[in-house]
Amino acid sequence: MVSALTVLLLGCWLARQSGVSGQGSYPKPSISVSPGGVIPVGGNVTIRCRNQRLGMRIFLYKAGDGNYLTYTDPAGSEAEFPITSARREHGGSYTCRYSNRTIGAASSEPSDPVQIIVADPSLPRPSISLRLTGVTAPGADATIRCQGQRRDVRFFLHKAGDLNPQRHMDTAGDRAEFRIPTVGRQHGGSYSCSYRPRSQPFISSQPSDSVQLVVAEPSYPKPNISLRPSGRVTLWGAVTIRCECRCAGTRVLLSKAGDPNAQRSMDSVGDVVEFPIRNVSRGDVGSYSCRYSTKWDPPVWSEPSDPVELMVTEPSYPKPFISLHPSGPVVLGGAVTVRCECQCAGTRVLLSKTGDPDIRRSMDSAGDVVEFPIRNVSRGDSGSYSCQYSTKWDPPIWSEPSDPVELVVTEGSYPKPSISVSPGGVIPMGGNVTIRCRHQHLGMRFLLYKAGDGNYLTYTDPAGSEAEFPITSARREHGGNYTCRYSNRTGRAAFSEPSDPVQIIVADPSLPRPSISLSFTSVTTPGADAIIRCQGPRRDVRFFLHKAGDQNPPRHMDPAEDGAEFRIPTVGRQHGGSYSCSYRNRSEPFISSQPSDTVQLMVAEGTNPAGTQQTDPPPTELAGEGGTDPTQPGMVPTPSHPGNARPGGSEPLSLLDLTHTIITGMSVAAAGLLLLLVAFVCYRRTGGRKGPAPRQSRESEAVKALPSQPQETDSGAEELTYTELGHQAKPGGSAPAPEPVLYATINVSWRHDGQSPGGAGCPPPTPIA
Repeated sequence: MVSALTVLLLGCWLARQSGVSGQGSYPKPSISVSPGGVIPVGGNVTIRCRNQRLGMRIFLYKAGDGNYLTYTDPAGSEAEFPITSARREHGGSYTCRYSNRTIGAASSEPSDPVQIIVADPSLPRPSISLRLTGVTAPGADATIRCQGQRRDVRFFLHKAGDLNPQRHMDTAGDRAEFRIPTVGRQHGGSYSCSYRPRSQPFISSQPSDSVQLVVAEPSYPKPNISLRPSGRVTLWGAVTIRCECRCAGTRVLLSKAGDPNAQRSMDSVGDVVEFPIRNVSRGDVGSYSCRYSTKWDPPVWSEPSDPVELMVTEPSYPKPFISLHPSGPVVLGGAVTVRCECQCAGTRVLLSKTGDPDIRRSMDSAGDVVEFPIRNVSRGDSGSYSCQYSTKWDPPIWSEPSDPVELVVTEGSYPKPSISVSPGGVIPMGGNVTIRCRHQHLGMRFLLYKAGDGNYLTYTDPAGSEAEFPITSARREHGGNYTCRYSNRTGRAAFSEPSDPVQIIVADPSLPRPSISLSFTSVTTPGADAIIRCQGPRRDVRFFLHKAGDQNPPRHMDPAEDGAEFRIPTVGRQHGGSYSCSYRNRSEPFISSQPSDTVQLMVAEGTNPAGTQQTDPPPTELAGEGGTDPTQPGMVPTPSHPGNARPGGSEPLSLLDLTHTIITGMSVAAAGLLLLLVAFVCYRRTGGRKGPAPRQSRESEAVKALPSQPQETDSGAEELTYTELGHQAKPGGSAPAPEPVLYATINVSWRHDGQSPGGAGCPPPTPIA
């Protein structure tokens, strides 16, 4: 028989077991925090617990504490636990449970935990960025990078409006990258990030700025963005940001990088939407882009435009000077240093690469030279660089940027190509021009570059070794220096050296034409000086002198006042021709005026400065000083085959010398006496009719070659035959200076029967040697 003591002990144990099991007889409550997310220091937050029973006592617990924090007896089934003026120690993990209010109460299971994260303002905010662009096409990958100043932290990525738990990642160094593969429209939105020290998991930094991930519709092309006026804007000046697109009936959004509060939108009624900024301040400095969307909900976005940089300059800050050391092309894998020189000690110097906003390096300047070394040059380093400096204020004031410098990276394996422009010279506005590049290899890709642009303009894959780059309807912006290079199409790319540059000059019809004039007269004698004067309406120009048909580059000169004088010393026949001039503004060296009217520089026939007769036949159309007067009588054309000089001397044969020669010939050769006599008689009957040679005056000793009067001849007339008429030297004196040679015309007309009109037996006339 069981003793009474045993029964009593068994009853106590069963009662205890019943009480313990009673604690789990109630289901766990639900718990929530409002507002959710990270709570700022000093902020308010409320924890709410709810169950399905009335008349229950609800307890609040914090992980790490041995007992409950507090409890409440709500009238209903929900209890609130407010936390006002949150402090760091309020951060933590919280749960709640409930029980009946009677003695020996049975309690519920604890709720799921909720977290309260308190933001500590003493922790520096992290930065956030999107790889490449804020807009991506569906199916692509996107990467969001968060970066802070501490390494022993965990990063958290937040998406606005997303109730799912935040993604988190331990850092690799001082940053973390959140990759979103195969982006869909559901991934679009506003993202920010924060970090928490690992030793204090409920203490957070302030969130970063936000970035917008926009999933674009590929069928909506990106708009074009520009500044009017272009370039840098002076502080408190005015500028307009223009977005151009085929987007009538859409909504255009203008965004400023890193500043979500600077977004502006406008409904478009055409293809251009303008956003004016009438008083540019330092706060307007930044990078802008625009895009457009449908008005549906949710909207469908276009690709964003390329960014445009709005920079505020201070006129008192002159632009720096940039250079490469060493200069010239750099071999792949080599080293180069970009040097910026300025009077900018104590400022911040920024090095930028045109067309690549991700390549920006800055350095505080301790003196007047800042160096940016590139120790292992890659193909991606090639491009156009410029530098400028700014104050360290926020926002900064910038100097004018330096002129660009081109970094050319080459492997040196291919020689440079040749380049040409057709047509050459100045191209009229709206005209067509073609740039041709040629090399000795087949299967190459040609790339065309324009000086000042960081990247190539275009490329082509020709079938042969020559490529053409046509420019149709030339505009002002087409003027410039062009080069080309080529590379292989397969495998690891290797580039040639760049070609020599060629220029395209565009004529602007809005520029007034210059005037042109010749000093004294349009005809000048050989050896004299000629001056061509060009005059225009502006002073800040450079004048260019053009000669028709001359393939050499035109001469140029900076003007004195509003004109320039081009002097041609010691004029020769090669200087004759048609001349015109034009001018180009120094600030726009590839924009030209229309050419002036033409002037003719005519080099007349005459005696050269040495006093000797010029032997080339003069152009008979020239008249005037030093030229030929076709109206003067008694002159004959200069023969194309002048007579021979006497052996051993320079004097021509006289008529008396000829007679002696004939008599001597008759005495020596009796068999030829009759023949020579007949020849002499024939000569006297034809040439002798003209009488003795006219005595020349001393004033007419300079040769003036004039066309002879036309003579009537029959259809069987032979060509003219010439004989020299000279002067004998005076006895007892030295030989006179060489005198001009005069030619008399012997016009012999032959009958159709072959007989001479002078009589039978006269042979045909021959030149007298």
